[in-house]
Amino acid sequence: AATPPLPMIGFGRVITDYVSFAYLTDVYILAEHQGKGLGKWMMECLDEILRSWPGLRRTLLLTGDPNAVRLYERTLGMEVVQPGGKLVFMQKAGPAGPSHHP
Repeated sequence: AATPPLPMIGFGRVITDYVSFAYLTDVYILAEHQGKGLGKWMMECLDEILRSWPGLRRTLLLTGDPNAVRLYERTLGMEVVQPGGKLVFMQKAGPAGPSHHP
């Protein structure tokens, strides 16, 4: 007998050119599964992937969730570029980014 498929409880999407930039979007964990460390785990997995791209210059994201701002700062090392309003713009230099070179 086939194993039934597991339900999707969260996801995240990265839009990238696979060369110089990554844009994190559509990050979501179902409400009943939030607060269990899944978002942190997902961001740690993503960070491992992003660190493996030697040409990556910058990772970007927008969020309207204050709790997510703290999560992205802690797990990805993202920095707030433009606070305020409904959305917060965040970024992080990648391995090939300007802050990693003299």
